[in-house]
Amino acid sequence: MQSNISQNGRLRLLATSARSSQGASKRDESKHSASKRATWQIQKGALSSKFGSSGWTPRKRLSPDALEGIRVLHNQFPDKYTTPVLADQFEVSAEAIRRILKSKWRPSDEEATNRRQRWDKRGERIWHKMVALGVKPPKRWREMGVGRMS
Repeated sequence: MQSNISQNGRLRLLATSARSSQGASKRDESKHSASKRATWQIQKGALSSKFGSSGWTPRKRLSPDALEGIRVLHNQFPDKYTTPVLADQFEVSAEAIRRILKSKWRPSDEEATNRRQRWDKRGERIWHKMVALGVKPPKRWREMGVGRMS
């Protein structure tokens, strides 16, 4: 009886080790195939699975000044202005803050001027709509002529 139990134990042990070695080889294959892909491809796959077919579409747009302010605050006080704190302060997702801080792109002087003009036109359009709804625009927009009756 004892030898029968020990044989069954050995058989179970062999079966278990065979199963675990098959699983290990599958894990090794997946690691190997992942290492063949470039880092950007792995990141792109993770983001596409996270955001789906629509891609990255933030709900709130930040002005160029706000983007620069986020970078400056984080660079000057990294312990105080962490990603979650900045996300709460600017009312955007932590993913948006992460992308802003990660970005190394800076506009040239001409691009910065064009961006500023586009941002001002956007603000003017928005405040014209708000005035039509009965909201009084801020002083800056009133001085620019938004909200005046023609």
